[in-house]
Amino acid sequence: MRSLSTWTALLLELLLLASRADDVTAQFNNPAGVDIWCGKAYRPENASFNPGGWFVDPETNSSSLRLKAKPRMSIYLDTDATAALLVDAETASQYGADGQQLQVTISSDGVSLGSAVLDAGSVDNEVAVDLSLLTPRMDPYSLEIQATTLANSSTTAYQTSTNLSYLPYPDSYGSVARLDNLYGGTQAQRGKNSSWVDIYPYTYYVQWSLYWDANVSTLNDFSSTYNMIHIVPTGTLQDEPFPWDQFQPYLDRAAELGIWLQYDVLWTPDNLTSMIEQVSTLRTHPSILSWYQSDEPDGKGNPLNSTGIAYNVIKSLDPYHPISLALNCYDFYYEDYAAGADIITPDVYPISTNLTYSTVYDTVCNATYGCCGCDDCGTGTTVFSDISHRLDEFRRRDSLIGWAKTQWFAPQAFGNETFWTRYPTAPELEVMTLLAVNHGAKAVVNWDFPTSSELSAITSDLAALFNNTAVTKFLIGTPRTQDLVVVGGANIDAALWVDESGGKALVSVANLNYYAVTGSVTVSLPSGISASGVSGNVWGNSTWQVGNGTVGIAAGLDGLETAIFVISLV
Repeated sequence: MRSLSTWTALLLELLLLASRADDVTAQFNNPAGVDIWCGKAYRPENASFNPGGWFVDPETNSSSLRLKAKPRMSIYLDTDATAALLVDAETASQYGADGQQLQVTISSDGVSLGSAVLDAGSVDNEVAVDLSLLTPRMDPYSLEIQATTLANSSTTAYQTSTNLSYLPYPDSYGSVARLDNLYGGTQAQRGKNSSWVDIYPYTYYVQWSLYWDANVSTLNDFSSTYNMIHIVPTGTLQDEPFPWDQFQPYLDRAAELGIWLQYDVLWTPDNLTSMIEQVSTLRTHPSILSWYQSDEPDGKGNPLNSTGIAYNVIKSLDPYHPISLALNCYDFYYEDYAAGADIITPDVYPISTNLTYSTVYDTVCNATYGCCGCDDCGTGTTVFSDISHRLDEFRRRDSLIGWAKTQWFAPQAFGNETFWTRYPTAPELEVMTLLAVNHGAKAVVNWDFPTSSELSAITSDLAALFNNTAVTKFLIGTPRTQDLVVVGGANIDAALWVDESGGKALVSVANLNYYAVTGSVTVSLPSGISASGVSGNVWGNSTWQVGNGTVGIAAGLDGLETAIFVISLV
């Protein structure tokens, strides 16, 4: 349990935040009375100004090695027999440190917990941590990691630190969940005598007042297709006090169905007690997979420390489930807002909107002005390019900060409103989804449901794909290589997941062009990967063949065509 002093400090911090909730924009650059989104003025009566908040790469150290470490799993429990840290020994090539060997040691409060010899320049090295030397507790352990060069001529030491959560098993909980910081997957367990289950969540955001509140049977219908639900608390779920009598039948039915729930606490800086009440009440429910604490706090301009405070409060109440949030802005105080979650979900909505001129506010949209529904979009060669760019850039920033974050993605499954003149087509949604998967999204939460019949049909098919363990064992259980070299057409995105022990690899290809690419298209496999043949298609009907270090299709690709298939390795 948390100490009284810890709770006192948290409550004081929350009260201070609440007292400033009415002065949210004072910390930003907008003049008084000027509305902002992603820090930018967007109404025609207001002038452009520098919104600030742009991510600045930290200065690189002159050292030839950057040591980083994070736990393999986001939490360990007293039922776990083993644990490990993932240690990176990144080098700057100009210093020529690659090839050196390093003696790495892990300790806590002077107690040695593990060691290994690593190569400088290597990443994702698993170094075992001896859990028998630690006592399970609610507060994380601070681990010190030291790397010493083994060169004969000189010895150089490098240090870093990380936290390790080693928790007592919560016998009163119906579920526990954690993130795999190596491959990004989600694991969940219902009771200590049950096995951990690997999950690739695929679902929709679904507003309470537009679907769920019609009847509890909506849970039956929805869960027959999708493996997780996200109830957006609109309508009566915004009432205070919270309408538990109305909501309880849904909780009971969710438990009976065994479905997973990303629970939306609808955290706002001036709604503290509701969040605390809901987390405290529901943390033991067997359907809880993760907490969703904020929706687009960067776009709304919530206080910069608000997501971090909410994160600390939720973790104090429940360290047994990960926390997520969605970010809408490309580059507005990313480090501050992303500090509030284990899972970052960028939402990029590029279909059927003018990316340079706001049809809603009659203004231009650029890096310092305007709102077009897709912040700072239009950077690539296709309408889809911002999806891969956003995921890649967020991951790059995480690496520079030294964070362990998991990325999910929210594709656009809506239209005919405000900035968006139509719904995406099914092929467009396929491309958005698989492009995000190719670039590291470890779950997909579409915005929003109910949607068009066309999109409902294609997401039903995609749900079957992401419920297929023959596919997800690759996506969340093996190393991924993105941006494979493609010959025969531009704007074709391809990625590969390799299961060395099983002798198989998964290939995913998406044509981002609306037009067909005629003639042969070949995808180069990474160095050292050779294939003997295609063992089966799992998405799409195209016929691929293996070549000399490549996979290819002689007939080309239709516009917006996608394909996922398994190859056998040699």
